[in-house]
Amino acid sequence: MYRLTVYPTWQSVVEAEIKDGLAVVIDVFRASNTIITALNNGAKEILPVSEIETAWELKEIHPDYLLGGERNSIKIQGFDLGNSPLEYTGEKVSGKGIIFATSNGSRALKSVEKAQKVWVASFANIGAITEKIQSVSADMAIVCSGTLGTPSLEDTLAAGKIINELSTLEKYTLNDYGLLAWGSYQRYKNEIFETLLKSRNGRRLMELGKMDDIKYCIREDITDVVPQYDGKAITLSM
Repeated sequence: MYRLTVYPTWQSVVEAEIKDGLAVVIDVFRASNTIITALNNGAKEILPVSEIETAWELKEIHPDYLLGGERNSIKIQGFDLGNSPLEYTGEKVSGKGIIFATSNGSRALKSVEKAQKVWVASFANIGAITEKIQSVSADMAIVCSGTLGTPSLEDTLAAGKIINELSTLEKYTLNDYGLLAWGSYQRYKNEIFETLLKSRNGRRLMELGKMDDIKYCIREDITDVVPQYDGKAITLSM
């Protein structure tokens, strides 16, 4: 049996547990969808960083790369793009590299750099993600990015959907948070939109007038794009 461990936040990741396995990183609102959208619209690669200062340092090395990201859900001053996937159009990102700094999603990716394989997931590509998972025999971690150290409902439900759709689930032992995520998805799967409007991050995005982002980020199984992170850059998984 392999372990399937769901982490409620990136801060809760145990490096020793993910070192030799597969990691799936989720940040539904909004980094996962921004990454998926950027690659789908032709971005060359995305370089996730934890800190704004690191982003500016990388910009000096890659002056033609775009800067994208947010703090407290608002575009970072001086950056080209924020963290709304709707900003990452083909016109803006096709053929471009992107340096990407977000409060949780990019940090979640950095937390699993030692995993053998890392994929980025959201509701949009879970069908493609689960198909890939089922071809791998290894321990697996699903990392919910969370929000500043606390679990986020949207990430938990997406993790639950992955578990729910794994036809090879019998080869895994689930941890307690995985069981909680799975049960939560089964409870709310027919009312995802209504439920997430009540969530902390759903309310925050509504306050910022980002209802279109909410609707965009909860679309289910609309793309086969699977971003893969090699510890340095995120590119399309082949």
